Parts: sequence; structure tokens; C-alpha cells
Amino acid sequence: MQKVNKMLRKQIVMSILAGILFFVIAFLRPARYEAETIFFVPLTLLEKQIEQNGIGFGSPIEVDAHLELMNSQSLKSALISRHGADFSLEISKTRNGAVQVRAEAGDPIVAAYIANGAVQAADSIKQRMLRQNVGMSFDVIQGRTLSLKKEEQVLRQGLDSLRIEAQTDSLALAALVFRKERQYGSVVVELTKNERKLEDLKEYLHAPAPASYVISEARETPKRAGTPAWAIGLLFGLVVFIFQRAVSSGILVSKQN
Repeated sequence: MQKVNKMLRKQIVMSILAGILFFVIAFLRPARYEAETIFFVPLTLLEKQIEQNGIGFGSPIEVDAHLELMNSQSLKSALISRHGADFSLEISKTRNGAVQVRAEAGDPIVAAYIANGAVQAADSIKQRMLRQNVGMSFDVIQGRTLSLKKEEQVLRQGLDSLRIEAQTDSLALAALVFRKERQYGSVVVELTKNERKLEDLKEYLHAPAPASYVISEARETPKRAGTPAWAIGLLFGLVVFIFQRAVSSGILVSKQN
């Protein structure tokens, strides 16, 4: 019995020492700090924002596209150029459809900057993408508008000539004049639509894209990220104690046999 008690005391001491050792190791590890920001993705297109009087969040498809953008190498490169590479970033979607950004770094201020900066960087990249797409649409519509203007001018001149000729031979040229007038009318309608579209695209080309709705901004916190040192020490102390008990129980059983 005394031998068993002596062994138990020895196991407890060994477990405490192991716990203290792992506590010290965990405490001396490089500090990591975590910061978090949560935001809602806005409507991507400004025209949709205007239609809804500036109210409304992005659809599930827009949210998924925004998540892909935030996980892109372009965004990570932008953050690395500002804050260096010593950080980690985790992007996820909440059950309410918002986006959660978690940044971890060796400095609490840097962690907060990265979490907030990721949101701003994503908005900036989206702005460039939208302007690029709008610019391409603008070039296409502008090219078509110039072509329609030339076509309208040619048709108008042709109609003027036909109307003059129709004054002397109206029956023979009436059908041709009617056909040309319909063709001219179609060109004028399309030209008017394109000119209006061109004006809209000019505005969208220089208008800012809707920014993300931040509902919880990341702030500097002294709390370390990861498992606390005391919890690591306690856990490993328990593991060592259980292991010792299992080994000693096996030895006792074998001796009895």
C-alpha cells in the first residue's frame, strides 16, 4: 500500500513538473493577436443601389463572389505590400449572410489594421474591376453609336433624295420611300437608346462603387490568439498523469498475473 501511495505521489509530482514545463514553453512562444471585423456586402451595381434608394445588400451570388475576391491572391498581395507577410487571414460567411474577417498577427495593432484593410482592399479591387467592365461596355456602345450616326446620316440623305424624286413619280417610289422611312426610324430609335446608355455609362465610369457595410470594426486587443498557456500546461499535465497511471496499472496487473 505504501509503495502504491509513493508511486502515486511520484506521478503527481511528475505531472505537475510536466505541466509547468509545457506552460513555460507555451508562454514563451511568439505572441499572436487576433482581430475581427464583420460587414455586409453591398449591391454591386450603382444603378441597382439607386433604384432601391441606396438601401439593400448584395444577393447570395454577390456575397459568394465577394468571398472569392477576398480569398484572392490580389488581395493578399495588397496586404503583404502594406503590412508584410507575417499574418494570417480567415474569411467566412455568417449564418445571417454577413462576411467575417479574422486576422492574426504578431502585433495587435497590425492585426486590426489587416482585418479592416482587407475590407477596404476588397472594395478597391472591386472598384477597379467594375470600372474596367464599364469601360469595355462604354467602348462597345460608343463604337456602335458612331456607326449608327453615320448610318442615320446616309439614310437621311437618301430619304431626302427619294422624296424629291417621288414628287414627279410618287407611285413608283412610294413603296421604296416607305421602306426607307421604316429603316430610318429603326436606326433613330436604336441611336437614341445608345446615346442614353452612353450617358449612363459615363456617370458609372467615374462614380464610386458601393462600399461594404461594416457593422463591427476590428479594434486593437491585448488578448492573445490561440489556446492560453495555462490551458496547455494543464492539458499536458493531465495527459502525463493519465499516461503514468495507465503504465503503472499495466505493470501491477502483469505482476499479479
